[in-house]
Formats: sequence, C-alpha cells, structure tokens
Amino acid sequence: MNMNPAQKIAAVMTRLYNSKLTTTSGGNLSIMDENGTLWISPSGVDKAHLTEEDIMSVTPDGVVHGKHRPSTEYPFHLAVLRSRPDLKAVLHAHPAALVAYSLERKLPDMDMFPGVASLCGKIAIAKYALPGSTRLGDLISAEFAAGCDTVLLENHGVVLGADSLERAFQMFEALDFSARTGIAASMLHRDVRHLSADSLALKNAVPSYEAVLEADEDPVREDIVDKAVRCCGHHLFTAATGVYASRTKGGFIVTPAGEDRARLTPDMLVRVEGDKCEKGKVPSPLSPIISDIFKAHADIESIVIARPPYIMGFAVTDAEFNSHMIPEGYICLKNAVRHGYGCIENNPEEIVDSISMKNPIAIIENDCVIVAGTSPLNAYDRLEVLEFGAESLCDIASMNGTIVPISEEEIREIEVAFNL
Repeated sequence: MNMNPAQKIAAVMTRLYNSKLTTTSGGNLSIMDENGTLWISPSGVDKAHLTEEDIMSVTPDGVVHGKHRPSTEYPFHLAVLRSRPDLKAVLHAHPAALVAYSLERKLPDMDMFPGVASLCGKIAIAKYALPGSTRLGDLISAEFAAGCDTVLLENHGVVLGADSLERAFQMFEALDFSARTGIAASMLHRDVRHLSADSLALKNAVPSYEAVLEADEDPVREDIVDKAVRCCGHHLFTAATGVYASRTKGGFIVTPAGEDRARLTPDMLVRVEGDKCEKGKVPSPLSPIISDIFKAHADIESIVIARPPYIMGFAVTDAEFNSHMIPEGYICLKNAVRHGYGCIENNPEEIVDSISMKNPIAIIENDCVIVAGTSPLNAYDRLEVLEFGAESLCDIASMNGTIVPISEEEIREIEVAFNL
C-alpha cells in the first residue's frame, strides 16, 4: 500500500510501540521528501495512537506546519539528513537492550550471525549531549558524515539513517535482535563465537528457480501469513528475517525473499515445485533445505526457520540447550540437535537426517533454528516453546541458580503417557 510520509511515520511509530521497542513519550521518526520538506513525529503525543494528522512538517524555509510541536530531537534529525543527502529517513528510539549497551558505552556485536552488518552498515558511538541540543546534533551528524548509518548514543539510545523509513526500521530491528542475543549470551556467562568475513559471505548465494508456475489460492497461505505476522509481534521474526513454509500438493508454499514479514499477504507467498516457482516471485533463499526436509520426511507438514534472541544466545555460544526442564518443553521439543555453522550450505544432509517429528528442532550455530511441525500452528507452538525455554534457562543462569532438570525416569514417564 502506498503511503505518504505522514502515514508512514504514524504506521512505523505504532509498530515500534506495539513491539515494545519504544515508550509512550520516547523515540522519533523523520522523512525528508523530494521537495526538501522534513516530516517528523510530534513532541508530547502518545506514541501508541499517532495518526497522519499528528505528524509535523518543516518546509525548507523553516516554517513549521501541524497541530503539535515537532519532536524536541528535531535538530539532530535535520543535521543528519543535511550531512548525508543520500539518506531520506531517520529513526531514533530507546529499546531496553540497546539502551543497556549505550549505558556501558559498548557497541553490540554485528558478526554473531549473517545479515546484521550488511544491513546496518558502519556503526559508531556518539558522545553524550543534552537531548534536543545543537551539540547533540553536531555529534551525531559528524558520525553520519564519516560514513556511519547506525549511531549508538551514550546513555541515550540509537539513531539509524536509511534511504527509506522501512529500511531504517529493518536495520533497527536487526540491531536490537543482535543486542538481545548478546545479552542472552552474557546471561549464560559464555563467550560469544564470532564469524569471519568469509563465513558471513557464505550466505550470499541465492538459489535459482524457474518462475513459471501459476498462482493458486491454497488456504494454507492464510495460515502461514497469520503465523509469520504473529512471529514478528512476539519477537521471533524480524521484518528482514524468518521463514515459514508448509507442504502443499506437488511441493510447498514459502515466504518470499526480501519482503517485510509483518506485512505479508497470502498472494505474496511463493509456491515451489522442484526447480520451479510462481511467476514474478522469489522464494526464500532457504527453500532448498526446506525442500530436502519435506522430501525426506512425509510426516513433516510445516517448517519455520528463525533467529529468536534467547535461543540464539545458545547458538552463538557453546552453552547447551536442555529441553528437559518442564513437561511441555520436552513434549514439544524432544531433544534439540546442534549443527555447525555452514551446515545448511555445505552439509544439508546432516540436518535432513537429524530432524524429524521425533526430534523437531535443529540449532545451527551462529545462524538460526529450524523447527518442524505437523501444521503451521504446530510449528509455531514449538518455536514459541523453544524461545520460552531458552529465556528461562538464561534467567536462571543470570541468577547463578542451579538447574534441576526432569529426571530420566520422569522423561520416560512422559514418553509413555504422551506416546512420544
């Protein structure tokens, strides 16, 4: 849907607030249009209920239009956009994880898994200055002028600039997930395993499909979209990452490459059959491993691939994820199998052989988790239970507590009772 700058700012701010990535009074967004007019969120207005009419504009001659006052951070938005004419949007917010890094005055790791560094660009820290001051604008814009697209503010939050507000949001979400993953790893008291430039480049390959298939109206499309959007709302997917697929006659239907996961519609999904896909669409780059799993396991009907922060805390360290915590966890997850980074590309048969409805979780180091299910809802449930379990383990590790898992005898009792 085409939106004007005011509509975009209101929509993205609502998304930030609903995702608990900003507060009622915190955060501000801006867009510079083709006429040089700056559109910016207002000051002192509830971020949960912004409308198009609430958004302010400032014309090149400095005249302010709108029924409120522009954000008090207006000076640094203008300074950043003037310092970098290639940028058309600025996002500033104070999510808890990134604020934690700003308090320590430390940058989040960008090389724990692929895609973050390439999406967020060069990152730096700007010195603290009074919010709304000219000095703060000078400090931030200097970092952008030096080539940064992402700037962490000491004791404040983060500022990102991009060629569109949609891309700025994707950058922000990717950085926030990296910060959350780094915090999860710290809670586990483990060192983070970093990826080399060559390892990060491993993900650049895109599979080739012949786009000749006609579109269909399979009802599973609605189901996939519902679960993918829910994943975004529950911090299991980001706008830029997360894959959902479900088996269909002759092949499978999968989320597309490059589309915002929270804005998917059924017609955007891609049907894949062998080496063919729907006309005019590009399926997820992970479609080959999905295809291999479906071919090998007739009882797997749905697959979800994601990078939720807490379970990724295990994936980027040597911490062992133990599903023997609560009965629901073991019933849903069985025993998660761990695989080395690059396994999807270089040794996919290892994953195909290990994953099944008996062991539906594969943890790929520094990459993702692959979750198998008997339906889109069943796969979603397993992913959600996996992340909840990982969060519980991180919590108890941060408390320096002693984990008391369910005993092997109790596990056998569960297996008998639930026919596992």
